[in-house]
Amino acid sequence: MAIRAVGHGEELRSLEQHPAPVLSLLRVPAMILAVASLLMFFGMSINPAVYDEGITVTGAMRLLAGQIPHRDFYAIYGPAHFYLLAGCFKLFGESLFTERLLFAFISGLIVAVVFLIASFYCNRSITIVTTLTVALWLFGFGSVSGAAMYTVSLLNLAGTVILLPAFLGRISIQRALAAGALAGLSTLFRYDTGIGMLGIQACILAFAAFLRADNLSRSLRLFIVGFWPILAGFAVLTVPPALYYLSVAPFHYFYFDIIYFPSKFYARGRRFPFPGITLRTLDNLAVYLPIAIAAIALYRGVLGCLHLRNKSTSTLANTSDNMRVNAFLVGFGFLALIMYLKGIVRVSPAQMYLAILPSLLLIAVLFQHRDSFHPALATCVKILMLLEILTPARISVRQVMNFHRHHQFVVPEMLAVARGRLDPVEMSWCHSVNPLTRGICFLPSDDRIQAIEFIDSHTTPNQTLFVGNTRHDKILVNDNILYFATQRLPATHWSHFDPLLQNRYDIQTQMVHEFDSNQPPYIILESEFDSIQEPNESVKSSGVTLLDDYLHSKYRRVETFGQLSIWQRIPTS
Repeated sequence: MAIRAVGHGEELRSLEQHPAPVLSLLRVPAMILAVASLLMFFGMSINPAVYDEGITVTGAMRLLAGQIPHRDFYAIYGPAHFYLLAGCFKLFGESLFTERLLFAFISGLIVAVVFLIASFYCNRSITIVTTLTVALWLFGFGSVSGAAMYTVSLLNLAGTVILLPAFLGRISIQRALAAGALAGLSTLFRYDTGIGMLGIQACILAFAAFLRADNLSRSLRLFIVGFWPILAGFAVLTVPPALYYLSVAPFHYFYFDIIYFPSKFYARGRRFPFPGITLRTLDNLAVYLPIAIAAIALYRGVLGCLHLRNKSTSTLANTSDNMRVNAFLVGFGFLALIMYLKGIVRVSPAQMYLAILPSLLLIAVLFQHRDSFHPALATCVKILMLLEILTPARISVRQVMNFHRHHQFVVPEMLAVARGRLDPVEMSWCHSVNPLTRGICFLPSDDRIQAIEFIDSHTTPNQTLFVGNTRHDKILVNDNILYFATQRLPATHWSHFDPLLQNRYDIQTQMVHEFDSNQPPYIILESEFDSIQEPNESVKSSGVTLLDDYLHSKYRRVETFGQLSIWQRIPTS
């Protein structure tokens, strides 16, 4: 049975000729954007995420101080997210409140875009379920706020859907340029996924060219004609920033952060094995669902496209809706498949987010057309659709229970502040003024509150700070939120810790030289992460104690707050 398109296909084909329907079509997504953004914000944790979120806000703070990623501080992501957040800080104030508002807006935009895309391919019921499901996924992953992958996921959706008309005919140069620009912009947020997006677009155009040509030579010509504007759009977004960077910084900083270290060490220090699935770990289904859905989508989409290709031109013209749906399955199948590769190092549901998002749209479209499939395949689609709904629902319920148990929801804690029902340390904290209390009072642990207040009262804003661990021969992560909370610039280029990096002799040698040059008056050493064991090489000691020996010889402990200790530089005689 042929696939029959539903949704707003006619509206989609007539948008360019009739601009008025655009406003009508965008009215509901705009409402969804507003509602979802509010729900995402008020459903967030009141506690800062000391590592991932800390890296983001501290990176933006360093930009505002005139520093440049890679040259002045180690960064494994592209600069765009730091610059986006720094711009928001300039407009709305340097606070965690601003960062959370940005994250909530991007999350709401994702929900709205998913609704808009699903509405063109699915009936209303499936569209609503898909929209609610993506909201559940975002809420369940809310603990990693600040991550650039959320903006990247939006660019992935736009960069894929904009090229799907290539299956129906030659796309305009403007559309191809826009697609390349989206891939280029994505690269500025995350280098790996941006290059991956360019590869996805090449796959889409290559397959579309194959369908539209009767021989390999013509297919190649069609591909080249369609792909050169994509490369041009990509270059317009990436070449100027690259030239600017090379004009102010040596290439070797970029090479070390983005090519050398990730290719040789990152996977060894961060790798997780693929998880098992039990009744207690059903959340791990999220690791396997995207690849299963992508495989089915590509199977159905490729076969459907090939079937339509073999029909006569007149027949094909009457089946453009079928081709449109098959093109969606192929394009988003490529997207889910290639983005799945991003998550295979540190395998977990959250790391599979970039594949989960397109797979959710794919299963919605497959479920819409399940009646046209073989009974066995239709049953698989129904099961996958059910699991795709139940898995984020389970994750979200656990998130709610965890937030409730630990009093982490934003709204109840805001009310507790207003009613004076926090403990004395937290009440005093919320009446102080710093980047974590402006707008809304975010609550780090009491130990961190006391450490932040100590640094704030014993140093000046022009002095640097170092936040490390109690040992540096073995590295997992470190606290980055303390730099932002105290508004003290890191004393070292290497303030963002990664396994097999800061425990190297050459890196510790550089850090010692930076300490001698910057001489931070106080440092904070934290033991919280010392006992965490992961199934990778982060558990191994390098045997290098150069940095620890230096810190213990140049600093003395003056205060202890739980797992955090404050050390003061010993005056030279």
